[in-house]
Amino acid sequence: MNDIGNENLFQYWNNLYNEYEIISFLPERKMTQLILFTEIENEICILLAQRINPNKDFYLKLNGPRGKAIYEKNENIDVCVIRECFEEAEIVLRNEKLLKMFEETCYSTKEWRAEPCLQKEAKYIVTLAIYLHPLEELPKHTEPHTLGPWDLYKIKDLLKHRNELVPIL
Repeated sequence: MNDIGNENLFQYWNNLYNEYEIISFLPERKMTQLILFTEIENEICILLAQRINPNKDFYLKLNGPRGKAIYEKNENIDVCVIRECFEEAEIVLRNEKLLKMFEETCYSTKEWRAEPCLQKEAKYIVTLAIYLHPLEELPKHTEPHTLGPWDLYKIKDLLKHRNELVPIL
């Protein structure tokens, strides 16, 4: 058999390859990344915090509010970004101002990483969505064990920090 123990997957591996077929019986994982932006003195800035937990992915990298959809509850990806923003910064997003700018689904061998792989190697279907929302209130430092303080970074200065950003940014 296989390491997943799924008879459907075993049968799939023995079928002809079809790159456009969705393997719907693979576990699906959904992740979000939010870019909160504002204008200060005619310059666009985005809100970022440094990841400070050495036991978490992307240690010492900068990111905005981000997170994983609760798959046990079949959480919608839009609901996930709203929940995560409130949990991480106590900012309430307004639906009419929340803009999804990117969404991609790919096959992945890792549960919570959108690392494209060959379809026959896939163990998960990972969807990643990036959202924009204007920053209308100051963030709170709600997860000091995971994230450093929130800071505003000028868009024009982000190239200086590109090696410090989480990969999705």
